[in-house]
Amino acid sequence: MPFQIKDNTERFKIPNYGGIQNVYFAYLLGTKDTDVSHPIVGAWFRMEKGEEASPPKYEYDEIGVVIEGEINLRDETGETATVRAGDVFFFPRGSTITFSSDSYGLALKCAGRYLAKL
Repeated sequence: MPFQIKDNTERFKIPNYGGIQNVYFAYLLGTKDTDVSHPIVGAWFRMEKGEEASPPKYEYDEIGVVIEGEINLRDETGETATVRAGDVFFFPRGSTITFSSDSYGLALKCAGRYLAKL
């Protein structure tokens, strides 16, 4: 099976997510074969200054690294953190995370799910 590559320009092509004005999201690469037992998928995530956004509860584990800027996080318990360029974060399945940014942030996220089911 051939490997998958996306070049650096893909981060400028991230579409708006769910009609939320300041949230942009694009799945890039990952496991398409649903017969694989431990899938993984990678995605770009960009948060711009604006309203907070909360996606549905995470049904999978997810890890990410901030590439540029900063992203504010708040979980369902009220715990908060700001992650900046170079910081790595992890959301366990069952989490509900609220995102915001005082400027903008760009992250590469990887999740334990199938690309084909997105």
